[in-house]
Amino acid sequence: MKSIMIVLEYYKSLLIVICAELRSLPVGRLVRRGKHYCHATNGKEVGITTDKKLIIKLTRKKYLLKLKKKLENNISILSYCINKLDPIATPNEIIRSLSSAYRGQPRSYFFHPSTSGWLAERYQKNPFPLEGQTYTTEKGVTVRSKSEYIIATLLERYNIPYRYDAAVRLCGQIKYPDFIILNPFNGKVIIWEHFGGLDYSGYEDKMNIKMTLYKKAGYIPFETLIYTFECDIETQVLKDIVEDIIMKP
Repeated sequence: MKSIMIVLEYYKSLLIVICAELRSLPVGRLVRRGKHYCHATNGKEVGITTDKKLIIKLTRKKYLLKLKKKLENNISILSYCINKLDPIATPNEIIRSLSSAYRGQPRSYFFHPSTSGWLAERYQKNPFPLEGQTYTTEKGVTVRSKSEYIIATLLERYNIPYRYDAAVRLCGQIKYPDFIILNPFNGKVIIWEHFGGLDYSGYEDKMNIKMTLYKKAGYIPFETLIYTFECDIETQVLKDIVEDIIMKP
């Protein structure tokens, strides 16, 4: 029952955040007429095909309204009959259920507004130089290992914003996790560490020290902290991590 109550409180807190954002978005809805888009309000339609900013806001609004309806349904079910819980849809499921006017929009149009600002922020990078064999992703990010290349490439293909080798303060210490990720749908920051050097002397000790720091700093495994090993570098395992943990609504 305790875990169910945690889920219920999470849904309620998420609903409050969504309602606050909805109040900041324009009235009306997006309509597609052939190759053109219109803004429908009060029974009238105005062409907005060239108004990208308005299209983005209306697209984000539709996504949030769909998510809001799902959340309200789940809160009602949890409150009155736990056994009838209807699990919250994933962002991809919500998007696929929308009409073509919304479903066909670039995935980034559905993202939380903080995404663009987060990407534009300056941040401290690891001063330790890249040495030996390196790998460059499709978007031009150079990483230290093939495993990191596989992870970074997957993140890029899912359009997930990330920072590679960026500084984070843990209990007064500066550390450089492999990836700092932003959940594009709710703006939550997640750290992803890939521990690929367990065969090297002293590596495991350093890994344990870092994991202890993450715990003390309040990071929760597989919620705000992801860690993987070489045995996890399989396409389906990584896809499951991305879709089930990083891409939560």
